[in-house]
Amino acid sequence: MGILDDIFGAEKKAYKSRPQEPLAQNLREVQSPISLSVRFLPLRLAAKKDNRIDMIVRITNEAMDKQLVSFEATVPKGEMMGFDSMVIAKHYEKKLGYLEPNASAEFAATVYGTTQTKPGNYPIDVAAYVHFGDYNKVMNFIKRKVSLRIV
Repeated sequence: MGILDDIFGAEKKAYKSRPQEPLAQNLREVQSPISLSVRFLPLRLAAKKDNRIDMIVRITNEAMDKQLVSFEATVPKGEMMGFDSMVIAKHYEKKLGYLEPNASAEFAATVYGTTQTKPGNYPIDVAAYVHFGDYNKVMNFIKRKVSLRIV
């Protein structure tokens, strides 16, 4: 009947009187028009040394029309690694311009370590964006975390 029945213990009624239907029957999964792959060269970074590693990024346009694409990556803030030799820059951004259908863009983003870099596995957030018109409007994106191994 109501709140009092719940408090005083009246008999339980079945609230599921009609069968459950999926909320989005007619919706289909939206696929991203681009694909993103990231690899490291060499595979790992040496700890407690002034050295660097190249993060090789490949973005492929899988759509039927050209796409305006950009890329960004972020390393953890409290760690002694970054995108410059002083490890101050924790954010990397690159505007790739228009990618033709089935075309790829491949580039390297250098990640630096210092003598204070500790060993471990560190997550790097990477994202590729598809823009509409100019770089101010985002139409679609792919985000993932990649793990950088420091030994």
